[in-house]
Amino acid sequence: MKVLQPMLLFRYLHMMRIRQKVLDHARFRGIRYVFFVDTDNFLTNPDTLSVLVRSGKTIVGPMLKVDKTTAYSNYWAGMTAGGYYKSVPEYFDILHRKTTPGTHSVPMVHSTLLIDLHGEHADKLKYFPIDPAYTGPIDDIIHFALTAQTLGIPMFIDNRADYGFLLSRKEFNTVSEEVVGFQEYLVDVLIPEVAPRSLPASEFLGNTLPEPDIMGFDEIYMISLERRPERRQRMLVLLQMMGVAVKVFDAVDGKKLDDAALNKINVKQLDGYQDPYLKRPLKMGEIGCFLSHYYIWEEVVARNLQQVIIFEDDIRFRPNFKSELAATMAEVKALNLEWDLIYLSRKILKPKLEKWVPRSSKLVVPHYSYWTAAYMVSQSGARKLLQQQPLQKMMAVDEYLPLMFDAHPNAEWSSHFSPRDLKAFSVSPLLVEPQFYIGQDGYISDTELSTVIDPEKLEAQKKEEL
Repeated sequence: MKVLQPMLLFRYLHMMRIRQKVLDHARFRGIRYVFFVDTDNFLTNPDTLSVLVRSGKTIVGPMLKVDKTTAYSNYWAGMTAGGYYKSVPEYFDILHRKTTPGTHSVPMVHSTLLIDLHGEHADKLKYFPIDPAYTGPIDDIIHFALTAQTLGIPMFIDNRADYGFLLSRKEFNTVSEEVVGFQEYLVDVLIPEVAPRSLPASEFLGNTLPEPDIMGFDEIYMISLERRPERRQRMLVLLQMMGVAVKVFDAVDGKKLDDAALNKINVKQLDGYQDPYLKRPLKMGEIGCFLSHYYIWEEVVARNLQQVIIFEDDIRFRPNFKSELAATMAEVKALNLEWDLIYLSRKILKPKLEKWVPRSSKLVVPHYSYWTAAYMVSQSGARKLLQQQPLQKMMAVDEYLPLMFDAHPNAEWSSHFSPRDLKAFSVSPLLVEPQFYIGQDGYISDTELSTVIDPEKLEAQKKEEL
């Protein structure tokens, strides 16, 4: 038997006693079903309990997931002779429903499970006390599973539907760390995966949300398309959970742009520009994206805002976003760093060419990068971005930013802009990432779904108007 640290041993024995009290109380009251749900498990399917009862199994659990990609769940498909976890292919067959969805016999179900106390031999099921002859691990879920095996009671996991989620099994040293981990999970995984209305707040908890603030910035913008209300609502819920106050900035919708609208505001594609990979001119969605950022830069200058954050509405925040950002800004101040733009999220294209800022543990000097999902811009940065009159020589906005800090590989494009002296930096590691990557379920690109402009037609229309 493995020797456990005193605190860990105390925890397992404590959990055994608590769970056993539940079984004892149910038997004393003549209750047939006991439904265990750990506090870090979230059931989002209202039919979960009725489905499990109808299965007719003595011990059965609903399959829960951490998220769409993590392999951890609330069952084991293999167990060693000594009672420890064993990795077997069947685990992934069940998790990814490669086998016919149903109730699958497994050696372990934990965290959320239904026990039918009227099942055969169920009257002998127990978490505690431990029999003197028991040689397995001192662990509440393992002891219970081995007890069920000894009694000949199989365990089942039901993967017929999406039943909910469970917190990733990270190791937390303190209760406060676990609380933070729980909050991170809500923000990073649970709310983005489940419609916010599926997670109503308990009427017994009161208001537990932090007071929203702008984290020492003059404004925090969130660019959001009016016709994407689901994205906007998701972001507002995430930011509310985090205690971040934002100004919603209605994005310029590329679907509503046409040649006449572009002529009216004197938009012209940069001569010779084409997408570096797709070899096509700008799309209306890309122009709308550029204009959305451009109009915020204009507002920053007009209102004399010294530093702002700009978020797009299809992002995820990494753990401890607010505290990590605060630490980054403290370092910026300590280093007396003059900056125009700081990336919070980006696609790094040339990592070997990037170097750390001297004496910094949080900032790097970025090279050619993509995305404008999240970044900070200063008053001086906004002025530099506007002074180049980019609407008359437009390219994709995430091509324009690295060009302005002289990190763009296309020398011909760069020659149309001078000076290229934007003082740009990037947090490292990044604090924000896309909600979905290309190819993932749920990925939508409003820029790619829009139409391609015709630069020659656009120029001809301008000449006719003149």
